[in-house]
Amino acid sequence: MSKKEEFIARIEKQIRVEEDYTKSLEDGKHRLSRSKYLVLIPLILLILVGMYLCVTNFQPGQILMLWVVGSFFLYMFYAFLMMIPSIGSDANVNIFDKKFRVYVREFLRLVNILRTVRKNPVTLIEFFWNAFLINTKPMVKGFSILYFTDLICALVMKVSGIIDWITFFLLVGQIVVILIFYSRILAAKPGTPGFFTGKGIPELSGHASVGSVKVWLYIGLFTIITGFLLVGAMMFPGLTLGEYLNSLSLVPGEFPFLLALILITQGLILRYFHGVESRKLMNTLNGNHLSILKDDLLPRVNAATPEQLPELKREFLLFSMNKLMVQEFFYRFPAYTLMPNLLLALDPVAQDILTETGEDKRIKNLL
Repeated sequence: MSKKEEFIARIEKQIRVEEDYTKSLEDGKHRLSRSKYLVLIPLILLILVGMYLCVTNFQPGQILMLWVVGSFFLYMFYAFLMMIPSIGSDANVNIFDKKFRVYVREFLRLVNILRTVRKNPVTLIEFFWNAFLINTKPMVKGFSILYFTDLICALVMKVSGIIDWITFFLLVGQIVVILIFYSRILAAKPGTPGFFTGKGIPELSGHASVGSVKVWLYIGLFTIITGFLLVGAMMFPGLTLGEYLNSLSLVPGEFPFLLALILITQGLILRYFHGVESRKLMNTLNGNHLSILKDDLLPRVNAATPEQLPELKREFLLFSMNKLMVQEFFYRFPAYTLMPNLLLALDPVAQDILTETGEDKRIKNLL
């Protein structure tokens, strides 16, 4: 088998992998429709428990306090849930294309890895950044529902005199920052600049004009605001939760059952909407993958000369690093993600391809 025929066989194998993922997405539609009824169980139970506690000595406002606590806990730890392997799943989607010990052996050859990273730093950063955007977008609807509910809870608690003005503004400020951050994530387009700078960084010209100064002032202001949103949305929620807990008249640990029930309810609501939105997004990505492989890359490889193959191999390698994955628990609540399959870079053949051609990107193209 010639190198070209071997390359074509790899593309055809990748097409079959993408087609298998299409089947997983189709199965996910039915599994999500069954999962939505499971969301109602803890929700109804929470309502019943809340009604029972309200007719006893328990204050209704304390349920609202715990609801806000639960949403912040969920916000900080939900990403770790996505790292858990699927349990009770028949989805045939794996990150490893070879035996794991093969990757371990290649990982120990650090010189080859460092050379690959040095030749392709912006490409690797871009993979992680695009994966972050794509995997965060499906969470926007679920977290928006939870935090708009938190805004109502904060308003009710302030009107009822449960929290003071400082705590109220602290909560509202943190929630608004998170919601704005997610709105920016929703508007961002992976693979295109503008998330950090608004319009992307223009090419430098030999002379400065009033128009160019205004553009750079806009970019600077937009970048500062973006930096504030990133820090406020990703670093401050823990501090906000700590200040909020210090101002409460109850300790959440005093009510472990109620807090656990709230966390389960919120978690299933978030997980359901995460599954629905991620399936829509991955369905589009998977369709694009198949279209590119079948209608674009494969015909070009068939018609390519030996001199054109290295660049096409690099294009295919970078494309196949975007691994579409599925995570579910006992055939319920599937969530779909895009995993940067950088393990491919441990393969000696892949390293040769990546280091032979190198990259023609600059970090400003991502901003």
